[in-house]
Amino acid sequence: MGTVTEYINEKLPSVDALGDLDNLVSSLEDQQAILNTQIQDIQAKIAAEHDALFRSSDAILNQVTEFRASHGKLKDRLLNASYRSRPKFMDDLQGLVTKLEKFELARDYFVVLGEVQRISESAKATILDDPELALQTYNELVKLVDDVYEKNREAEDSAVHLVDFLCQSKDFLWLELREQLATEFRGSLDGIGWPRRVSLEADFEEFIRAFNKLLQFQFSSASGKVGDNDPPDVIIALEIMTEPLDLRFRYHFEGNRETNKVDRPEWFFSHFTSTVEDHEQFMETIVQGILEQSFYLSNREALHELIYAYLPSVRRKLKTLIPAVMHEPQLFSHLMLETMKFDDHLRDTYLFAPYGHDEWHGIYGDIMSKPEWFEGWLSVEKEFALARYQEIITTPDAWVIDFDSVGESESKPTKSALRLRDLLETISERYRPLKSFVHRIRFLMDIQIAILDSYHNRISSSLDAFESLTSSIVRAVSGVHEEERKKMVDGLAGIERLCRAYGSAYTIRDALNDWGDDIFFLELYHELNLRASQGKKKKIPMELEGISSRLPDGLEEDGTIFDEIIKAYDALRTRAENLITKHLSREVQKAYKNDSAFRQSVKSKDGLAADLFNSSATIAEMIAYLSRALSQPSFTRVSRALYRSFNL
Repeated sequence: MGTVTEYINEKLPSVDALGDLDNLVSSLEDQQAILNTQIQDIQAKIAAEHDALFRSSDAILNQVTEFRASHGKLKDRLLNASYRSRPKFMDDLQGLVTKLEKFELARDYFVVLGEVQRISESAKATILDDPELALQTYNELVKLVDDVYEKNREAEDSAVHLVDFLCQSKDFLWLELREQLATEFRGSLDGIGWPRRVSLEADFEEFIRAFNKLLQFQFSSASGKVGDNDPPDVIIALEIMTEPLDLRFRYHFEGNRETNKVDRPEWFFSHFTSTVEDHEQFMETIVQGILEQSFYLSNREALHELIYAYLPSVRRKLKTLIPAVMHEPQLFSHLMLETMKFDDHLRDTYLFAPYGHDEWHGIYGDIMSKPEWFEGWLSVEKEFALARYQEIITTPDAWVIDFDSVGESESKPTKSALRLRDLLETISERYRPLKSFVHRIRFLMDIQIAILDSYHNRISSSLDAFESLTSSIVRAVSGVHEEERKKMVDGLAGIERLCRAYGSAYTIRDALNDWGDDIFFLELYHELNLRASQGKKKKIPMELEGISSRLPDGLEEDGTIFDEIIKAYDALRTRAENLITKHLSREVQKAYKNDSAFRQSVKSKDGLAADLFNSSATIAEMIAYLSRALSQPSFTRVSRALYRSFNL
């Protein structure tokens, strides 16, 4: 209503406008006619659209009906077709899955490699200014490698190449970081005048700072940690410090210099010890102070660490020198002797032992750890010892009794026995530094026992020969001229011959008794005891025959390793003593066989000795000789046995 009123007020604003009312009505009628026409057109279109919609709906319903009718047939056809095409379909599907996995793996590779690149660049950029941060970054890489390794193991090594690459990347980064710090440290060494003898008045600020960086790098990084069972690490800083020392060592002893001589191993050993001595004060003051303030190495000895870092120079030299002298007995033996002296010098002078070890087996032990080197050296020593032994027993004075070498009341040795004792002691000193039980036993068995066996047989053979020459049966058929035989065994000649055998056996037996109480041989016997109790004695070489195979069972706590050999030599000594008594008795009987004075003296026991000694100069000579050659107890035993032989 309001709208119509507003429209009239707008078109007829005053009474004067009523004159235009007809025009207004006519205009409204025209507009109404137009609107009616439009309404009719719209209604016609709606009706047409409605008819088209119904026709379309009918068509769709017809199509749905047709689809439902053909759906069953199509489903059956598809099922039949799927069974026929399944293998190819599955192969195609598997191929797609494989490609997808490869794409995913490649994506993961790129992610990991990108992380490796980031870590590496970050660590290298900060190692000199902030080693702690660089190490933290480096340890991230270590953890990444460990994680990938575990995942690869769980995935049955599906990414083994990635793991290998990461491990190489980790190691390469560690070497790069080490080299950066090493370069800085070498500069600080130049600043203090290394490798010349360092003045304690020098400025060590840069040296100490660079040294500590290397310590932190080595023992804070995951790759620098050492397990309890690992060998001690060479301290990187000390390894770098030995670089110019090693260069000088190479110059003098591994080139064409006059100082490089195969027959002068003592020269490079002396060079090594002199170098250590030159830097001893610097190491024990400045470097020792750094280690003591270090969280990682406060219990290490700086001088020991320098020696440990420098020893590879000696090992490398020996690695080339030993093959060159192995077939030169004198050179090889000399090299071994000098090596033992070198080891002893380091032990005695510096109390050296690698960190974590109570004792050091020495460079000598390194050599002996190689079977071919040990066998070569054993062969050389055996050849030398046997040659010396042959020289001892074949010299013109070998079986001459040495009356001046011992006291008057002791049994007198032959010169061969004294020389043999010295030879055996020398051999003991040769292998005393060895730590291996098997190596020690080899020296004992292959050389010392073999020589003792041979010497025992030599003495035993001489007693056999004496018995043969004095036997009435053998004497009748031996073919030896009677005069010649008498010169060999009758009278004083026989006594001298028997005393030589007795003195030789007695001397070696006493030496074996003394050696059995030596701490070295007691330790050897203790080890034999342990092996016997554990059933391991079968592992001991027993190639030699005779007394050389008669080692003790190792089950007697108070025994010695020479017990069986001592028994053999003691039996030899007893045999010689019995033959002396027998021979003296025979000579006495022969001297007084037709002497009536002898028969008269038998009636008076008190006058027996005087009658005997005065009746024959020969008997007196023999008795006098025995009193000088035998110890007092031995001479007393012989005298009593002689007295009993006459049933007096």
